[in-house]
Amino acid sequence: MTNHWDNYHRHWRLLDAPLRPTPETIDIFERELSLANADVLLMGVTPELAVLGRSMLAVDQSAAMISGVWAGDNASRRAMAGNWLDLPVASASTEAVIGDGCLSAVASKAARDRLHSEIARVLNSGGRAAIRVFAAPETTEDLADIEAQVLAGAIENFHVLKWRIAMASTTRSPDFAIKVRAIRDAFDGLFPDREALATRTGWSMASINTIDVYAGSDISYSFAPLAVLVDEASGWFGEVRVVPSGTYPLAERCPLLVLESPRRR
Repeated sequence: MTNHWDNYHRHWRLLDAPLRPTPETIDIFERELSLANADVLLMGVTPELAVLGRSMLAVDQSAAMISGVWAGDNASRRAMAGNWLDLPVASASTEAVIGDGCLSAVASKAARDRLHSEIARVLNSGGRAAIRVFAAPETTEDLADIEAQVLAGAIENFHVLKWRIAMASTTRSPDFAIKVRAIRDAFDGLFPDREALATRTGWSMASINTIDVYAGSDISYSFAPLAVLVDEASGWFGEVRVVPSGTYPLAERCPLLVLESPRRR
């Protein structure tokens, strides 16, 4: 089995919202955290977020993602390989923490709790965090209904379809986890003829074929409902706010969690 993150950067330019934040979303990060004069810790190397703050340290577990996506270090911005669940940052040393999809990139409730604990640990007393989440709907969608919406032209792009299939296929346990290779398998089961899908929807084959980065990967994602994500975060922060992240396709499932008043344990 492989770690698909080591190849993910090769497909980055083919990704679109909701997988990547839009300019509107970046403005909302800035508005909510007042980042212009902040020293920022970025979880991951999302290029759109990498421009925020007065200075930035980006931490990503994949050296391939850093080399393939990060624009390069300079006097005020640098990236390093590291573990979000054991951040290489001193306690109470950080003004702002930001990230995109981080809570889905870890595969269990225990890992989400550990991620929250690390964010709470590194923030200073007035620090705040904002994480864009990918939240499953409270009622699980039926795959047949998703297929019918695709054929009716009611799903905006391939990446919306991929996330909806993922959320519909996620196990309903405290982890809300799914192997990424199972997302690809579910897609192939619904749409075995990719050329026919491309013709029907107008989506490019290159976009559709990004699903193949999941083939053979042993990595899992998690897609918990929003109420679960808020409840989990509330154990680590005195204030948790849900802020809409824009008007792009599937944005209703991708709000920001703004985390304030970290609890010390």
